[in-house]
Amino acid sequence: MNYVRCINNQGYEASLTAGMVYKVLPGGSDKTSLRVVDNEGEDYLYDASRFEPVEYSGPLPDSMENLTIRLDPVLKSIIHAEALAAQKSVSALLREWIDERLDLPVGA
Repeated sequence: MNYVRCINNQGYEASLTAGMVYKVLPGGSDKTSLRVVDNEGEDYLYDASRFEPVEYSGPLPDSMENLTIRLDPVLKSIIHAEALAAQKSVSALLREWIDERLDLPVGA
């Protein structure tokens, strides 16, 4: 999965937030464009110069076995980007992730 941080939201203030991490989807038209899931949960082509790559070497949600409350800022941003892409709140995404991976009693 690829993630980028917005470094220039000029002209797209409603769709992009400077400093925020976004998920990149396949399908950019060329090397100068990125298909990014924006603040509205929609994917659009944006000029690649508006973003910088986000490098993270820790575990991503699919490979994690434990969930902790303390998250470093990059992982927190990646989870937020995943929630935007799924058009869900971060809380809903995390609850769904927990439900899929743990056998918790109903109402726990």
